[in-house]
Amino acid sequence: MKIMERNIELNSENLTSRYWRKKTINRAQALETKDKQISLESITIKGEELQYFTKLTNTNLLAQYTVINAIYSFLLKKLISEFDGFVVSHYQGQENPLLLAFPTTLDITFKEYLQKVKEEILETLKYADYSNVQIVEKTGFTTLSNLSHYAISINSNSEAVCNGVLLAVKIKENQDLDIQVSYVEGFVNKAIVEYLASYFEGFIVDLEHNLGTTLTAYSVLSENEKQQLLVDFNATDAVYPKDKTIVDLFEEQVEKTPNAVAVVFKDTTLTYQELNERSNQLARYINDNHKVNKGDIVGAFLPKSDNGVITLLAIMKLGAVYLPIDTNYPQERIDYLVQDSALKLVISDCDTLAIAQIKNININSINFDAIFSDNMNVAITADDLAYVIYTSGSTGNPKGVAIAHGSNVNMSLDQIKTFEVTASDKVVWFASVAFDASISEIMMSLYSGASLCIPTEEVIKDKHQFVSFLKETSATVVTFPPSYLGLLSEEELAGLRCIITAGEPANASKALAVVEAGIDYYNAYGPTECAVCVSIYKVTQQDHNKAIIPIGTPIANTKIYILDEALQPVPIGVTGKLYVAGTGLAKAYLHKPELTAEKFITNPFHEGEKMYDTGDLGCWLADGNIEFLGRKDYQVKVRGYRIELGEIENTLLQYSQNVKQAVVEVRENNKEKVLVAYFVANNNLEKGDLRSFLQKRLPDYMIPAFYVALKELPLTPNGKIDRKALPEIASHDIIRREYVAPRNSTEEYLVAIWQDVLGIEKIGTTDNFFELGGHSLKVTKMLYQINRTFEVELQIKNVLALQNIIELAKMIENEIVFVKGITTNRTIDLATNKNLEVWEI
Repeated sequence: MKIMERNIELNSENLTSRYWRKKTINRAQALETKDKQISLESITIKGEELQYFTKLTNTNLLAQYTVINAIYSFLLKKLISEFDGFVVSHYQGQENPLLLAFPTTLDITFKEYLQKVKEEILETLKYADYSNVQIVEKTGFTTLSNLSHYAISINSNSEAVCNGVLLAVKIKENQDLDIQVSYVEGFVNKAIVEYLASYFEGFIVDLEHNLGTTLTAYSVLSENEKQQLLVDFNATDAVYPKDKTIVDLFEEQVEKTPNAVAVVFKDTTLTYQELNERSNQLARYINDNHKVNKGDIVGAFLPKSDNGVITLLAIMKLGAVYLPIDTNYPQERIDYLVQDSALKLVISDCDTLAIAQIKNININSINFDAIFSDNMNVAITADDLAYVIYTSGSTGNPKGVAIAHGSNVNMSLDQIKTFEVTASDKVVWFASVAFDASISEIMMSLYSGASLCIPTEEVIKDKHQFVSFLKETSATVVTFPPSYLGLLSEEELAGLRCIITAGEPANASKALAVVEAGIDYYNAYGPTECAVCVSIYKVTQQDHNKAIIPIGTPIANTKIYILDEALQPVPIGVTGKLYVAGTGLAKAYLHKPELTAEKFITNPFHEGEKMYDTGDLGCWLADGNIEFLGRKDYQVKVRGYRIELGEIENTLLQYSQNVKQAVVEVRENNKEKVLVAYFVANNNLEKGDLRSFLQKRLPDYMIPAFYVALKELPLTPNGKIDRKALPEIASHDIIRREYVAPRNSTEEYLVAIWQDVLGIEKIGTTDNFFELGGHSLKVTKMLYQINRTFEVELQIKNVLALQNIIELAKMIENEIVFVKGITTNRTIDLATNKNLEVWEI
């Protein structure tokens, strides 16, 4: 009988053990929050609101516990996009806290959600007799709270459950319902905490009337909040010439300033009259010889030049659609663009092209003197297509984005107004011909009567030549990718009146330095699918405390929504996905109706309109500006943690003015994903100091393992960082101390263990485990090998306190003496990893 009872006991323990292992598999260790600053927010629910709660739960303890956990987990899901459903929960009378895994899907009613939460609680309670210590032992986690960033304590006097988490809610039921939210400063947005406390109260009131409502349909926002986010922040309606086309605005400017300089390229200067006449002549030549119809797509296979501007205007004057093709593209990409776009004709500067079955016009072989130069006067409307730009996207083949005339007219006129571009300005065409920013640069200049100054790609690639170009042309307005701007000093930028950055997150310290040098600085944002630009922010000296430069407010006749997964607006300060609506939206992806329908979705806030899903993340600021937080597909997962690489990059740039540029990538080392920081610095800096700086500002899981100093970051033809061209990591890119060899057998074997766990050769005894790329999961692996080899029982806290081999070896030797009462001489066969001992009495 005793044997049977023992077997039942063992089977029960095995079931419990398997349950906890299954539940915690692939769980990432949560952030260690020791020594972090904790702040509090409190709210008391009483009166009518409390009556709703009491009626719903009917004084049943399990019901109260279920409802409170359900509300907490639902609000976390609505307010924190990375919430994965796991919460450490404790109720008065429970011996052990529960690790609860709540559903993260929102396509069910709240009544169904309550049932699922109840089922999870009941299921977990079956295994609640497993102590925290046992769970930790079986799963390899340091504490139960390390299994989640979030905790809730209800009528419990235990403080332990709320320790070690990023955000915790403590609820006390007396005559009132007292809610206290504690959070770790710097890792949890204070706005989220305030919302969590206030929405708790509102949701209790709403709950009784919304049990049949799906969670996707429920908004936590008040009507006033919705008004602010959807209407007030998007009050952008403005008058503009809705019936005008790109051709109309250009020809109107020709009438105003026919003799003003329109284009400067090398030794060539064209006035507005000359540019108009030459583009009319090219348009007539194309029409007379190749019968291009309205709406046909015509390619421009030309480098940046005066001919490039002439060709763009000629194609549009025909009512045809301009498709720029970069002459530096590989042949395979060129062939794809030609086939996918159904291109009718190509205009180039050579007689023969490696483009099969497509008619080619060599612009240099045309006798323009024999062609009439008056305007074409083709009937074109604002709704007709003007151009197609191919964008790579994150996956798959490039896709052609089709933009109408009216979209560009609205955007360009707003830019001219915002940047204060006048006829006295000299605007630089910096962007690649195939990049949508080139359209913005050209039209901003031509609509305002300014001069368009065109550098060659060779000049742009050589910083010194480009600086000379700026001086020689007396350039005043330039749009840079932040990466390229970072290469130029304020002295080299002197003479410019206005700098715009776009395409990448702005460097805050560089932006402020430009402003302090007396140059206007604007940070712009916009996807290709929305006519180049949808929001603009002007940087001022008051932005000195900003780590991230905002992307601004929506431009004229444009609306930006920041929404959650259920397409509900998120509160101010809460991360959501950016959607754009308004005049600037593209007509479609060329010949891709399914993709168009997927990305250009029905606008739920304006009947009959569409909005574009950018895939970008951001949040509203209280003043109506938007903070860009990276692309959704730019988030990566490393060791189970969801990480936004841009946040690490921004923090690196805050180190000092020595760090001019920084980019963080994920690479593979020893069959594991690791974070790598690439940076450009003015002078030599200690990588260890840089890492220490990051440790004070970022969670441990966001600290790069490798640090690669470069003279310059590789750039694409558009001036953005070329991430694919970043060098592979090497062992010398980790942070190493001066090499100290092991002095005894214990240290030798510890070196062997570290080298095996970290996948690094020649580790010294003063090297730091975490500086070498160690982390919590590797600590667990290392600890297992140490305890098995030396027959000791060290705990994770010992390893966290002793981070080099010398200190660890001393502790191991002391532990051996304490446990066995004897000393041993150990020798290690490093080839076989066998531990040989000679015992001495």
